[in-house]
Amino acid sequence: MNSLLHPHLFGESARVFADEVNALANGELHIEVHDQLVLDVDAFEALHSGLVDAVWGSPGHHHREEPALILFGGFPFGPDPDEFSAWMKEGEGASALDEIYSHHGLRSIYCGVLPEEAGGWFRFPINTTHDLNGLAMRSFGYGAQTLRNLGVTTYELPASDIRPAFENGVIDAAEFAMPSIDSLLGFPEYAPYLYIPGWQQPSTALELLVLEKTWLALSESIRGSIERACDEALRWTRDIAVQHQDNAIADFRARGVKVLEWPPQLLDALELSWTQVIKAETAADPRVAMAWKSYLDFKGDGAQSSGR
Repeated sequence: MNSLLHPHLFGESARVFADEVNALANGELHIEVHDQLVLDVDAFEALHSGLVDAVWGSPGHHHREEPALILFGGFPFGPDPDEFSAWMKEGEGASALDEIYSHHGLRSIYCGVLPEEAGGWFRFPINTTHDLNGLAMRSFGYGAQTLRNLGVTTYELPASDIRPAFENGVIDAAEFAMPSIDSLLGFPEYAPYLYIPGWQQPSTALELLVLEKTWLALSESIRGSIERACDEALRWTRDIAVQHQDNAIADFRARGVKVLEWPPQLLDALELSWTQVIKAETAADPRVAMAWKSYLDFKGDGAQSSGR
């Protein structure tokens, strides 16, 4: 089984998963991992064409094909990794995700969760909503929509385009991933102000994505081995990833980066903007509404519309 993945913690966790499956399957199944074999936007087609047998990544990466999947990658003011895992493993999160993927002939197996992203890298301090108005920023998904309500011009740039965008003055700020990944992209060289917490994505889910027919064709014992390997990858991500971020932030401080907390009034404005975004999204897309209701029901506040 060939698999597509993302680098660093994404890639490390995929290899933890693959090694575990290969050990458990006793030669009945072998998973070979390839770094970024196809782009996220091409993942569905790569699966249906047989180019790859499985994709390792986050549901939110496939939002272009299915907007509701953003909620399963992590969303503004949403659950932390432990709460997200509880929704997926003990609540109805996995069932809601299955319902969405079934429309595309796909099956997702929950395999990990990563900690919150960096809140954003800026060329200058951000103290009020006035500082956001007119700002050009690399951002993604629902976080980008939330920022646009406050006057930010957002660009959904791939990792390779972020550095040139800073160098050429196209953007003044960027949020991309966890601090340990941002470090690899050289953000401190261009934007020395790092804001935390990562309100836009407090957790990032990881999945193994396969064709539904591929999953059903596997023997029960092999499916069990994959599920147990996913549980091991989940434990690994929860144990290892947080320490990666702590180390990265300590390194940033040592290099002179100003690591700052978001001003409370600014977080309040962002959260209010998010409630407006999710209200509009659930009204426009029944699959988003179904997934959002699943999360709110799990929290026990299905009558509310806030992400917290």
